[in-house]
Amino acid sequence: MPLPKGAKRGASGFATIGAVPPSALPKIPPPMPTSLDTLARQTSMGTPEEQAAAWERANGTAEFQREFQRLRAEIESAEAGNFSTVRLVRDPGVMGEFVFYRDGPATLAKYTSDPRFRAVTTGVDPVDLAELQQLWSRRMEEEASTISMMGSDGEGRLELAVGIEEAEFRQLAREKGWDISDPRLDFRFPGPRPQPFLAPALESLVRLFPRENNEAAIRLTALGRGRVVLEDGCFRIADARGRPGESLVMFARDSQLGLDEQGYLVVRTGNEDRVYRIGEPGSWGGPNGYDEDSEDVRALRKACGNDEIVNIAAPQSSVLFATPDPSWVLDYAYTKDITYERAWARVISCMERQIERGREPMDARDRCVQQYNGWDYRGEELPPPPGQ
Repeated sequence: MPLPKGAKRGASGFATIGAVPPSALPKIPPPMPTSLDTLARQTSMGTPEEQAAAWERANGTAEFQREFQRLRAEIESAEAGNFSTVRLVRDPGVMGEFVFYRDGPATLAKYTSDPRFRAVTTGVDPVDLAELQQLWSRRMEEEASTISMMGSDGEGRLELAVGIEEAEFRQLAREKGWDISDPRLDFRFPGPRPQPFLAPALESLVRLFPRENNEAAIRLTALGRGRVVLEDGCFRIADARGRPGESLVMFARDSQLGLDEQGYLVVRTGNEDRVYRIGEPGSWGGPNGYDEDSEDVRALRKACGNDEIVNIAAPQSSVLFATPDPSWVLDYAYTKDITYERAWARVISCMERQIERGREPMDARDRCVQQYNGWDYRGEELPPPPGQ
């Protein structure tokens, strides 16, 4: 198997990849959308009066919202220990729903007879639920890298995101003596960890492809930017000149190392849409933590040293991150009365020219297409395809 484009093999046998050209924008469009975000269009277009009317249809009148919030504040204070939560429902009109642990309809009737508000009863003992929540909070502290997140759905169930696969977690529960049969517990487990290399020959190029051992329950969204390079088999964040920096890199649990259609080394995370070419400008969410005692971190230390580790989890090409949303391109197609396919080709070509002139990919996208491009349709149903 030939080396990936831009790669050189050193005397150690491992590869080095510096700065490479950015990924190409997709020439083939994704499937044309089959529906519109009607609410967004109706609340963004037309006269201020028409937009306000659309908001009222979706969320109720201003008078309804004031009464909803007034009731919530009063009931939350007066019914502490019985009141659980509130939510806005559409059944089919807009209604305010109050959730109580006991005697919901009778409790709400003490405060209002307005038919725009209704009550439901969960039948949950809030004291028991609080005790169960405290129990699992302590277990989370003991196994912070395993049980990643916990929340209540407001109706008596606890939702726990577990960072390891179900079989491993059940073994841990047996060892700890935990009862996980309580029907109020709703566990969410990750799928099997995929193989790290999409092409087996790539394994010989790197000292290690470091990945999280546990699935993260939530990703923070502060945007990081930079360029990841490969230096003598170790992944590092490059400095401003594109040279390997001091920070080592690790990736998400479900990341895989492969090649793109042009033959460059890429990291794919989760699905085919999340792709990053090693050596190109990219972005990622964070900050993401890591466990020094985890298997991959210990292996990374042994293979690449004790420099700072930055867990970038799921990086993405800056160019691909700016790929226009299909709904934007469909709106453009209706505006120009051309087919969706032709509109996609026109927008991508425009972005390529803008990027060649030195513009950032997101700026290039916004110069070539917008969410709304002049087509003022606000109907409920998608019209016949454009340009026919």
